[in-house]
Amino acid sequence: MTQLKDQMAAFNGFSEKEVIELSSRAKIDKLQVGEILITKGDPDQMVFIILDGKMRLVQGPKAHQKTIAVFSKGGWIEAMALARDTIPMTSAIAAEPTRVMALDKTTIDSLNDKTQLSVYKRLAYLSAERIRLLKKSENNLIAKNMQLKEDIFNYRSPLKRDFHQSEMIKGIIKKVPRLPAFATTLSSQLFTQELVEQIKRDPALVAIVLKTINSAFYGFQKKISDIHHAVVLLGFEQIYQVVIAEGIRRTMPNTPNFKALHLHSEIISHIAFMLSLESRHGHPAEMASFGLLHEIGQIVIQLLKDQNPKLAALVEVLDQAQLGSLMLKEWNLPDVLWKSVEFQAYPEFSSPDHIPEELRYNVTLLYLSHICYNLFQDKKEKELSTTFFDEYIELTNWRGLTLDEIFRERLLPAMVKKSKTYPLPLRQLIEKQT
Repeated sequence: MTQLKDQMAAFNGFSEKEVIELSSRAKIDKLQVGEILITKGDPDQMVFIILDGKMRLVQGPKAHQKTIAVFSKGGWIEAMALARDTIPMTSAIAAEPTRVMALDKTTIDSLNDKTQLSVYKRLAYLSAERIRLLKKSENNLIAKNMQLKEDIFNYRSPLKRDFHQSEMIKGIIKKVPRLPAFATTLSSQLFTQELVEQIKRDPALVAIVLKTINSAFYGFQKKISDIHHAVVLLGFEQIYQVVIAEGIRRTMPNTPNFKALHLHSEIISHIAFMLSLESRHGHPAEMASFGLLHEIGQIVIQLLKDQNPKLAALVEVLDQAQLGSLMLKEWNLPDVLWKSVEFQAYPEFSSPDHIPEELRYNVTLLYLSHICYNLFQDKKEKELSTTFFDEYIELTNWRGLTLDEIFRERLLPAMVKKSKTYPLPLRQLIEKQT
């Protein structure tokens, strides 16, 4: 009689007759302290009812287990909730000597209709309560996520007002060699057949093109001595990139560090051009120029480090994006270029909302270019800055596609078709992926 009263206390809302029926049909388990009731759910069980004692629901590996809930007398533990838990290693462990009634589907189906209905009503209530708690947890996580994004943005975004007004920074910029006049002029234009004709008419630019494509950087087996042949071989958009790239190269010392920066910019330029072309967003020519110019700030920083080795640690903290933006503005390049350079790093720590709308496509394509460049170098997606990737892809025609799909199905096939016109280092990266 005492045992029945104890069991009645664990079945609040059930009649005495229903409790007796459950007790006669269900399996009763006795657990000692530390004994595991269930791990990640048992498909044969539906629910466990604590008759007396106490159970802890824990998550994580044994060395780092965290208690997420405690069940005492009258508590119901749904096996299905544990079986579908997305966090691995979820267990119910006895916190003290405990008696548990285990109900599987076969047992529940053998009960009379009224008792079955009472059990399923309780299970429905537990499911609804779990959904309510999950929704509450989701809302808390969303709020924390939004706050975390803002905290990261506030921490990472530079202090533009102080930077732009700094006399020291202005002095630094004035000491950097200026971009050659031909590069400044051409980078202000979109490449067209007429622009290539303009290049053809300038002997100095023709010499730049022929010298570059006959260098080891392009690695063509036969020497190209005619500008018309060069245009047929490379295409007028490549000729444009060759000339602008040479203009930028002339601002740099001939050292390994600067060569590496220049090579990186050239490859990013080609990737950005193709992403713009394939996504039908932005202007491919503009993206080619953006790719070539985006590291100007890093070039300035490297120059300062080389000139002032004792101040290298201080120079490193300068924001290369802002420095590059101010540099390009000083060179009288188009607003869209120097402003895009200023916001280039934002996708790593911010949603697109913090970027001026007219610059978002450019910044998105450059961000995607860097990610794809890293994939060309066999880096894994988990190593890349993709926290805000989905938000930026939503701005393009590729919304819903994964990074791998964009890289493998959109970018790579398009670049393979034009690989013969690319510099040798880029051709080698493409060949590794095919």
